[in-house]
Amino acid sequence: MPALANPLLDFRPLRAFMESALGISVKRSLPHYARERFDKWFAKHAVAGVGDPGSPAAITDRGYNGAHRAPLQKKRGPVILWDDTFVRYHEPHIGMAAVKVLEALGFEVALAKNRRCCGRPAFSVGNLDAAAKLGKHNIDLLHTATSHFLHLTSHGSALPILFLEPSCWSMFVEDYRELKIQNADNIAQRCFLFEGFVEDLLAREPDALRFSERAETIAIHPHCHAKSIMDPAFMKKLAERLPGRKATVLDTACCGMAGAFGALAEKYDLSVQVAQRLLDNIDNQPPATEVIASGTSCRHQIGDLTNIRPRHMAELLAEAIVLPS
Repeated sequence: MPALANPLLDFRPLRAFMESALGISVKRSLPHYARERFDKWFAKHAVAGVGDPGSPAAITDRGYNGAHRAPLQKKRGPVILWDDTFVRYHEPHIGMAAVKVLEALGFEVALAKNRRCCGRPAFSVGNLDAAAKLGKHNIDLLHTATSHFLHLTSHGSALPILFLEPSCWSMFVEDYRELKIQNADNIAQRCFLFEGFVEDLLAREPDALRFSERAETIAIHPHCHAKSIMDPAFMKKLAERLPGRKATVLDTACCGMAGAFGALAEKYDLSVQVAQRLLDNIDNQPPATEVIASGTSCRHQIGDLTNIRPRHMAELLAEAIVLPS
């Protein structure tokens, strides 16, 4: 399907029709589908024990090029990785990078089987009933610690739940509570942004991971939903745990994408105007600066308006990990 769908997403006559019929700007690129879904890759990874040989080039949208999992220094138990829609269908390499980091730390990674969209798109346009319905399904799934997780631990209800996408994470820790979904408070206490979870662990155990040394400048654009809940300064600390790296958290506002907002033809120009502060910050960085953005919308906006391919923090960490020999 991706081989058929992706060329159509770039087919100008179809894009012109989509603009006239659906209001999606022809100026805005559309996300392509990966050749292999993340959850499909993960199922094979979990069964076959396919791991990463430690080469940065090993992480591609087709999975790890290797036949062994890195030996664990310390067994820390299971965690649930919430594979959001974009990680599952469009950016599986980010999920693969996160799995590499978590397994190198000694965690056993599980996915939330039968999970549904977090409801952020519905919530953002005021469709609260749909968001609440999705939220109830997800909260019930995680609260009951279904049989999907029982093989991991006898304390499945205490499993940490890690998020790669800040807008999904904020639904669980803020918006589900506002929607007054039963058990949302209990689940929220188990939910962590991936970067924050890793930084908290490395703050306690600085030697839990070993990273390669490289002189590199890193510019971090924090997501609005993450900034509204926690101080983004921890992202600089995490990036600078990689030897030789010098990181800066950019003084930016919204990237201007705001989910589907920046894809609308009638909002496209405004979206670009809002992004100007971010673009100016990026332009002022030294050449070859690595740009990190946790939000998929932020990466989309930066990728559309610059010649830079921004990356997720999980990719930065995974590429730098030195696995035990």
